[in-house]
Amino acid sequence: MNKHTFTKTATLALALVAGSAFANETGWYVGADIGQARNNLTSPTSPAVGLDKKDTAYGMHGGYQFNKYFATELGVTRLGTQKIGDNKATTTAYSLDAIGRLPVSDKFSVYGRLGAAHMERNYSAASGNHAAGFKVGLGADYAIDKNWSVRTELTRYNNVPTTSTFGNTLDSWNVGVNYRF
Repeated sequence: MNKHTFTKTATLALALVAGSAFANETGWYVGADIGQARNNLTSPTSPAVGLDKKDTAYGMHGGYQFNKYFATELGVTRLGTQKIGDNKATTTAYSLDAIGRLPVSDKFSVYGRLGAAHMERNYSAASGNHAAGFKVGLGADYAIDKNWSVRTELTRYNNVPTTSTFGNTLDSWNVGVNYRF
């Protein structure tokens, strides 16, 4: 490790530790969510063959809240199966995100998410693809008590692997629950 890389890594670690030392809302959490994913696919023919752009999305996540403004989160989300005629594409995303939170009250906050996702897409009529892309989202959460909270979020996954006319973005609207340790 060279001196420049070590200095940047040490500075980031110190900033994270210092930020969490002044926080009153720190700790590990896990959660799950369910919702709907929508792909921007188009029909290859005119008139259009049967399109099914939406399907159920669900996932699990875990993270660490450094302070009331910042958290990081790992997650796996199944983004459903979309169809063009008899062809199907099923997508799963594995992600690492940074979450910036703005508390509105003691129990309610809004947040933004920016992360990287490794996506796997399997097709019924072709071999599967993998790709890495960015993930952005906006959401809100409400603390029921000191351990449990509910949240809702709109997320966009970019650079989803594609073939033919299956689109390369997926949007997901989810509701979920978190448990803080």
